[in-house]
Amino acid sequence: MSKYIDQISKSMKEKENIRNVSIVSHVDHGKTTLSDHLLQSGGLISKNMAGSARALDYLEEEQRRGITIKTANISFIFNYNNSPYLINLIDTPGHVDFSGMVSQALRLVDGAIIVVDAVEQVMAQTESVIRQAMSECLKPILFINKVDRLINELKLPKEEIENRINNIIQMVNDLINQYTPESFKKEWKVKFDEGTVIMGAALYGWAISKYSKILPQFNKIIEFHEENNIEQLKSDFPIIEAIINAIIENVPNPFEGQKQRFEHITQYVDKSAKEAIIKCDDEGPTILCVGKLLYEDNRGIISISRVFSGTLKSGSLIYNRRTGETTRIQQVCIYKGQSLITMESVSAGNIAALIGIKNVQIGDTFVEKTEDFPNVMFEHIPYLQESVISQRIEPFRVSDIPKLQKMLDIFFLIKPNFNYTTDENTGEMKIYGIGELQLEIITGEIEKAGIKVEVSNPEVNLAEQIEEEVTLTKIDQLNLIQITITCKPTEENKTRSIYSDYKENCLLVDLDNGNEELFDLLRTSFKNAIMKGPLKGYSIRKLTVIIREIKELENDSLRYEIVVPLVKNTIHEAVTKANLNIYEPIYSFSIYTPLHYLGAVLTVAQRFNCDIEKTEHYSSKTTIIGQISVESSLQIASELRSASEGYAFWQFEFQGYKRKK
Repeated sequence: MSKYIDQISKSMKEKENIRNVSIVSHVDHGKTTLSDHLLQSGGLISKNMAGSARALDYLEEEQRRGITIKTANISFIFNYNNSPYLINLIDTPGHVDFSGMVSQALRLVDGAIIVVDAVEQVMAQTESVIRQAMSECLKPILFINKVDRLINELKLPKEEIENRINNIIQMVNDLINQYTPESFKKEWKVKFDEGTVIMGAALYGWAISKYSKILPQFNKIIEFHEENNIEQLKSDFPIIEAIINAIIENVPNPFEGQKQRFEHITQYVDKSAKEAIIKCDDEGPTILCVGKLLYEDNRGIISISRVFSGTLKSGSLIYNRRTGETTRIQQVCIYKGQSLITMESVSAGNIAALIGIKNVQIGDTFVEKTEDFPNVMFEHIPYLQESVISQRIEPFRVSDIPKLQKMLDIFFLIKPNFNYTTDENTGEMKIYGIGELQLEIITGEIEKAGIKVEVSNPEVNLAEQIEEEVTLTKIDQLNLIQITITCKPTEENKTRSIYSDYKENCLLVDLDNGNEELFDLLRTSFKNAIMKGPLKGYSIRKLTVIIREIKELENDSLRYEIVVPLVKNTIHEAVTKANLNIYEPIYSFSIYTPLHYLGAVLTVAQRFNCDIEKTEHYSSKTTIIGQISVESSLQIASELRSASEGYAFWQFEFQGYKRKK
């Protein structure tokens, strides 16, 4: 292990030879299989295991289901042109229920490998991960996987295979053009002759790209398959050669990556912080962003962070720009799959696992603790999905309630798109997530920890939302305080907010007499108001409240018991006058079905009031695209499965809210 640590430590200082990259795709398109080959190239698993080990799927639930349900980090060395390159790799989930983990992973890297199944082509989650990668300003590489299926299953001739591949490249480039920052639209389109398009079969270990020693015609690839000569195909066109060369030649090193990205991932950045990030200087001031959080019983919270400037060491003091608190790093580590390796230091341009940071949240900005600290704040990590499904949860043993509460507190901290509530009057607990799978996995983790629980059937989270703007002035019952507030639908500008959440609720103040103590009371009031709306008790979303005036009619009246109920009640009265309505969450959907089941599938879709926007035909398969209420989506799965005899595949993605009819 010491040799591994020595190699990694030395390579961390050679910035030009560092590559931070993530693998993203639709579920089951082959990310983790591809990761196996990259690990084998770094000597971390054997050549025989590459392609089938699923080494980064180390959770029992992942191995059982055959899908990735968390992100996994690993650092390894690859020798290229007689120089060692440090590859920091993050494998990500493909299932939509875990899309928040993709957002977290992408904050940490400089490039993304987009994996697309050659048969299924670009699917709903493919578009989502491209949008996520482009919003983080990451240079893309396209790997068209499972090309063998075009030959063995569909038995397509050379011309049709080439057309299929060209079609996929065009579809991906259209999405890149749609979501990429303007300055990179042309430069980042993927092209075979620039080395950013690779095609092959990760399961069988072969791929061709610009970097292949020879470029075969597809007739030759088809011939290898017809002769069942896969070993020769692997030998002539090794996947490692194609992928690693593409990463090294196309993914920006930290110097280039940070220079390209800093304007797109920071809310604001002063001159000194900007220079430090661009230089990626080990001797510069500490600047880091927390990309994701993990938890271990013996270590507590582990903060996975991208170091944009400076060098982190055990014992270093760092300053949280969100909380204003200083904390000390107990240990600086890196991840090697599921193993945590302690390092003497981790320098700029690298990904660190930090133990001991207190009061941390995903997306936090930390800087060096100095009087004149770098003035920078990274953007919140954006999530494409919302928590629209809930379940009531109750432990079988009353004595397990404190233990369950602790687990849910940890999950709320480390799992994106997860939340829970406890009713103050009844003690009833509810868990909230993107979809049924996410909540099923979380419930399984709870029971694995020894807490047997009972959960209700999934419920859809409706919301209350206003459509007009109202300003209201109120005085409390004791005539101690007068308050004036404005309630309006949330707009995009939240720069002056003192509180905001993922439901687009936002609290702003426009006061001359404001102070932090009063702001704390206002935050509490606002959170109480939006937790349960006045119409049906559903949570409020997309509400901006502006505190215009707070006037003390009697001295020393700005107390909790006066301010909090007054503000909450005023907000509720204002929203009832602002055309308040019930809104329901909506999914966009893609249903993929063999052509001969199309009629039966369309019948099911119409019965569940799906709003079908279009159908697209590819060879023997049809894609149906449209929108469906989340409530209807809970029942449609079994019907689709029955109507297509199990052959239909569907994907839902959160689209937003619509007024309930």
